[in-house]
Amino acid sequence: MAFDFIFTQSFFSTVLFQALALLPLLLYASLGEIVAEKSGVVNLGIEGMMLMAAFSSFTFDYVTKNPFAGVVGSLGVVAVMGLAFCFMTITLKVDQIVAGLGMYLFGLGLSGVLYAIFTSGAGVGASGVPTVPKLEIPLLAQIPSIGPVLFEQNLLVYLSLILVPATSYILSRTGLGLRVRAVGENPKAADTMGISVARVRYAATMTGAILAGVSGAYLAVGYTGSFQLGYTLGRGFIALSMVYLSNWNPYRAFVAVFVYDFVDSLQSAVVINTPALEASSYLLALLPYIFVLALIPIFGRKARAPKFLTIPYRKN
Repeated sequence: MAFDFIFTQSFFSTVLFQALALLPLLLYASLGEIVAEKSGVVNLGIEGMMLMAAFSSFTFDYVTKNPFAGVVGSLGVVAVMGLAFCFMTITLKVDQIVAGLGMYLFGLGLSGVLYAIFTSGAGVGASGVPTVPKLEIPLLAQIPSIGPVLFEQNLLVYLSLILVPATSYILSRTGLGLRVRAVGENPKAADTMGISVARVRYAATMTGAILAGVSGAYLAVGYTGSFQLGYTLGRGFIALSMVYLSNWNPYRAFVAVFVYDFVDSLQSAVVINTPALEASSYLLALLPYIFVLALIPIFGRKARAPKFLTIPYRKN
């Protein structure tokens, strides 16, 4: 039968491995945006920041032949964009939605222009760069079936998994997390208690921008080793939807991202292993997006955003 391969262990192992490898593309950005929105700031510009991070990490990697240098260099670029966004929304109190969309369009346009300049100088042959190597965990990687799937990923995958409980713990169990939640729920009360609303929002929003940059950099130098125009394919906006679906909970965000990636990996593997479905590959590629749309009305009804999300704080 045409679909006999679906019932093989190797097929499911491949799908699971691919789903885990895809995690950082959305998980870093989703966790960072949870932190930012908990403080009362929504950043619709993370798609543009991810694009700039992907391009800059690709460029730095191409020059240095070191993917880690690409990641670090790209975070410097994203940090500048994050500071600009913070200055507009927190200091100047520009509407967050407008500023975020402006940042998205800026990142989309600038990455496209710079990439055109880069390819005109470096040529088409510059399409591939070294990627972050896989990190095999001794002994665990030798476990039958699940060992190669779980313990032969690269460093950025492992760090993204560690970041889930770390983010949850910081937001719910530490004084820093209490300050972040306080300025998102009642900034006036937080200000009365001596908490600098602007400083906390700057820190939280910059954290979100930097983590979105890690997601973008991972796409270029951790996963594909390449860059194209509009390379993120809307993943920044998908990360925003994951925050909403998770009700601003890091563990739920992880589950939502993993299921999305599993569906994406599954449809890709089915198409690759079934030549008869090649003509329908573009339709099947819509399945992960349909998944997100289907879950929004289900989980969105119970979602409760921070009370002062998108509302600038005016001390007087």
